[in-house]
Amino acid sequence: MFKKLLAMTFITTLLLTAPKGTYAATENYQIDRTALDKGLIAVNYTPDTDTKTIVRISKGNDNYDYTLTNGAHYPLQRGNGTYSVLIAQLMSDNKYKVVSKESIELKLDNENAVFVQSIPLINWNSNTKAVVQMNKLTNAAMTDMEKTAAIYAYITKNIQYDYEKAQSVKAGYIPNLDAIYDSSKGICYDYAALFAAMARSQNIPTRLMMGYEASAPTTYHAWNQVFLNGQWVTIDTTYDAVRVQNGENTPMIKNAADYTITQVY
Repeated sequence: MFKKLLAMTFITTLLLTAPKGTYAATENYQIDRTALDKGLIAVNYTPDTDTKTIVRISKGNDNYDYTLTNGAHYPLQRGNGTYSVLIAQLMSDNKYKVVSKESIELKLDNENAVFVQSIPLINWNSNTKAVVQMNKLTNAAMTDMEKTAAIYAYITKNIQYDYEKAQSVKAGYIPNLDAIYDSSKGICYDYAALFAAMARSQNIPTRLMMGYEASAPTTYHAWNQVFLNGQWVTIDTTYDAVRVQNGENTPMIKNAADYTITQVY
């Protein structure tokens, strides 16, 4: 559970679109399609100011906003089709001016490929501590289900819910996976990001979900979906960690109908 403070989602942001053909800074921003076969793009740019800049990736009515960082890979996670990639610079008071916009056509043979990648919200590599631990945990695991169960058991037994952090988390917070691993504490966003990184490192398609759970319908929450045996299943290590650490029995796979989804990563 956590406050709905994600700077990645500029729901109240006003984008001031420049007239067609007048994107003054377009030449400074180039879409890098090198990893498009993995469902990722990057934005290469030459910063001419310290102005805060965002990337908005849209498909249909779905909008995903990210703070622009050179070299970061942003996911096209809403399936094959046409995406709009918009770049905007902060003007004042959460008002942004569009400086570049282009369309990208995604045609993946496997649309789940994007869900095994490292992205800004789930930032991992082979040296990430939880990933190193994951390799130890799965030495004897043969199937994706066995690997997923090993991740689930590790997180629910070892990561404690951080109630103080849940009350103090600031806007723009993004989980630092090594810090979570070292402290063995976190909020729901941390649990879901840690789980996703560990599973993705084993090439198991895993989504980080945001929205609401039926038992706490007004509390913004994060959990996971994992692609197992040809279907997406729901796993919630946050609530289950509390139950497991209290000695309660609880199933790993949850009823998807108990969750209302607002964002998918």
